[in-house]
Amino acid sequence: MKQIARPPSFVPKDGLFESYPELHQTTVKRMKEKGYVSLFPIQQHCFYPIFQREDIIARDLTGSGKTLGYALPIVEYLRKEK
Repeated sequence: MKQIARPPSFVPKDGLFESYPELHQTTVKRMKEKGYVSLFPIQQHCFYPIFQREDIIARDLTGSGKTLGYALPIVEYLRKEK
């Protein structure tokens, strides 16, 4: 899979998994099995800055998906390093 260099401020217009080519097919499959159809807004805004190893401060309500918002890009970054 060819990586596309995106600016950290880039946020796709939708949170659909297909808009994030950096997400591994296994990740997408597992998330869909769990009932997720797209990334939540906090996850959309955090993905590229964290994936590109930028520092961020993210704040949102409880239950908004913050933990996955920072864990998902870290896991995908580490997966591409293999």
